[in-house]
Amino acid sequence: MFEAAYRACNRYAAPWGSKHGNGSRAHPVRGPYRLVRMLRTGQTGCLRAGTYHQTQTTVRRRDVTLQSARGERATLRGRIVLQGRGDRVMGMRLDGSYGPRCGGSSCGTLPSPTINAPDVVIALDDNGQRPDRFKVWANRIHDCGRRPHTEHDHGIYVADGSGGEIVDNVVYDNADRGIQLYPDAHGTLVLHNTVDGNGSGVVYSERSSGNQVRDNIFTNSVVRWNAETFNLYGHGNLFAGNCVRAGNRNREYNEHGGVALSPMVSQHGNHRARGGVYFSRRAGDFRIHRGNSCAGKGAPDWVAAP
Repeated sequence: MFEAAYRACNRYAAPWGSKHGNGSRAHPVRGPYRLVRMLRTGQTGCLRAGTYHQTQTTVRRRDVTLQSARGERATLRGRIVLQGRGDRVMGMRLDGSYGPRCGGSSCGTLPSPTINAPDVVIALDDNGQRPDRFKVWANRIHDCGRRPHTEHDHGIYVADGSGGEIVDNVVYDNADRGIQLYPDAHGTLVLHNTVDGNGSGVVYSERSSGNQVRDNIFTNSVVRWNAETFNLYGHGNLFAGNCVRAGNRNREYNEHGGVALSPMVSQHGNHRARGGVYFSRRAGDFRIHRGNSCAGKGAPDWVAAP
């Protein structure tokens, strides 16, 4: 799947590269900071396999792509900020826990990836301008946030913007919300995601409107509900065709499959799963057992497999 989205490399970085390198495959630069500085609008920077430690990498030019080199997988430990229209981050392992710390107590580290531009794509792997038409595709997003939970550390957080897509992701074991639509998310499509073991699953809140949450799996929230609303007065929200299974130790949050949505969210075609849903939650294998009622929902196998 990554091969279809792959772009030819203009410049390279490698863990063994040099600060004096010219960015060619034979003479790569040392890390993402130098790589990004070399790239011009429309160019692609490729990171060779290995682990890169960079507290923050900021892409300011438009239509710049950062991706793993063909047939390889790079790991970036640190925050990445995308400020150029149409920037892309493809096929990388992103670990934002090594990013800069927050100034106050509202979070542990600053959010990563942070999207500050429209038409950004983060695939196979938060505000100046509105992040309209953003895409979060085919990622595994997990183990974000502090314990005990603080209500501030989420897997995916859409604060505002319009027409975004959250598709084919596995979002699991994050401290607070798996997916939060608050306070002003509009027209977001949340489709074919597997959301398991987070503080809560998906939350619609305040002015958020026209968001469609369809054909996902929401299971085993540990703090609150699999799906809920909070102070929602936005219109036109949908929760449809989803598979849910409650597994909260607090039985209060297990009613109706762990779903507590206000009438402001239209619901139809949802159902509750019974028995074990996944191959192995402990091993991070979120493929669906054959014959389970959640089959056909959630993330595709090539993302759900560990």
